[in-house]
Amino acid sequence: MPHVSFRTNSRKTYKTVRRPYEKERLDQELKLCGEYGLRCKREIWRVQYMLSKVRKAARTLLTLTDKDPKRMFETPPLIRRLKRYGLLTDEENSLDDILRLTTQRLMERRLQTKVFKQGLAKSIHHARVLIRQRHIRVGKQPVNVPSFLVRIDSEKHIDLALNSPYGQGRPGRVARRRAAQKAAKDGNADDEDV
Repeated sequence: MPHVSFRTNSRKTYKTVRRPYEKERLDQELKLCGEYGLRCKREIWRVQYMLSKVRKAARTLLTLTDKDPKRMFETPPLIRRLKRYGLLTDEENSLDDILRLTTQRLMERRLQTKVFKQGLAKSIHHARVLIRQRHIRVGKQPVNVPSFLVRIDSEKHIDLALNSPYGQGRPGRVARRRAAQKAAKDGNADDEDV
């Protein structure tokens, strides 16, 4: 039997809401979708699910005493990981700060938001299209996932891809066709002058 390594047990990455028709929540989600250029509400729910798992870890650690070995062992890596992604500032060093995290803070760390804020795209929706069409790289690696969470040290390495027509790559299909038409037109004009 051949070895199949790509089959993994995938689990849900989001949790649906308990009350689907709550007006305040619907309005808030619609505002977030527009502000961050999201495709559907599931993207919001995915971020909220991720945030709830982090907050749950912080809550369970807060129930332990300060000198508990489990709390002393697990708290610094959790805080360090959140600082690496820019979700906590250098002054925020406690588990209470983790409980104060919001959905907006995670949304601000998405690649789509970063591309727009850095001026590589004209709008938040244009940023999403550029990422999906592989025009954006982080470091040397092209990234085509708009929800990619950007680390603090990777933030300055967001740029146009090397083989992208927007970067140093060859022109796109339409630009090449127009250049060929212009060259043919110029060639015909030179023939008529002679």
